[in-house]
Amino acid sequence: MATAEKPKTADGYDGAQTLACERVLVTLLTAFGTMKDSIRLVGGLVPRYLTPEVPPDVPAHAGTTDVDIVFNLQVIAEGEGYASLGEQLKHRGFNRYLKPGATGPSSWQWVYQISEHESVMVEFLHNAADRSQEGRPLSIEGEKVSALGIRHAGVVHDWFCVRKVTAELFNGAGISTELVRYADVTSFLILKAIAYDQRAENKDAGDLVHVMRYAGTPEQVGDEIVERYRSGMHNQAILDALEKLQNCFCDGDGVDGYLRKGPIAAARFKLGMDDEDDEERVREQLNVAGLVMAIVAYVQERIHTKDPQK
Repeated sequence: MATAEKPKTADGYDGAQTLACERVLVTLLTAFGTMKDSIRLVGGLVPRYLTPEVPPDVPAHAGTTDVDIVFNLQVIAEGEGYASLGEQLKHRGFNRYLKPGATGPSSWQWVYQISEHESVMVEFLHNAADRSQEGRPLSIEGEKVSALGIRHAGVVHDWFCVRKVTAELFNGAGISTELVRYADVTSFLILKAIAYDQRAENKDAGDLVHVMRYAGTPEQVGDEIVERYRSGMHNQAILDALEKLQNCFCDGDGVDGYLRKGPIAAARFKLGMDDEDDEERVREQLNVAGLVMAIVAYVQERIHTKDPQK
């Protein structure tokens, strides 16, 4: 069954779940019509595309159990023909998620029931224009479809990658190929850094570290972030993310980075929840802290220099 609770370790995920999420994503895109060009994929399915498995150098990402979509509310407001979005979702097999104990179903969380015991959660998000919209659902279509406000989610409308994804639709509907527009390295790291700071999920730390490790060298990852910063767009989003990474993963205020919550969460996600202070766990925490500090320092040095070549 779909659940908002994320597994705490990589062992809680598997390839079959991730493939199911990909099938749900492609099925979802068929419901959006012309609107699908403006939506963006974020969250745990993105590393599958940012860091595709290339053994032995790039291991498979742990995967995901849900699909996170960012809407562009301006495009929706200016467009026509979206009044039936809720009906389109239901027509393709999606239903609003009812959290156990809740008085009514969610309008921003939907579920695709694959079988009696297997389902995939879909969460609709939008860029929070100000603090008042953060963490609050905003109605898109009356009470039928809403999107949850997320700080800096708008970065993915400008910074994204595109690839074709082919997957088998459900209920014997055939095979479909869709263009998926998903967060690039910079926008993914921004949103994951903020998400980890807010909810301290092991999965968010694990996703962050996986992309930082395998999207390129620390210098390559840093260079992309610096290039984005020098574009003049979403600079505050980058600065906010750097601050979160500094506070959660790096040396400072008399604390060694490897002892901070970020490296511990990433190590627990990769190695398990056992709190035994063994060498492997400490080594992983040191590696995580070292990687994040290298990228953060590289970016901070270059965005504050007046020489654009540095």
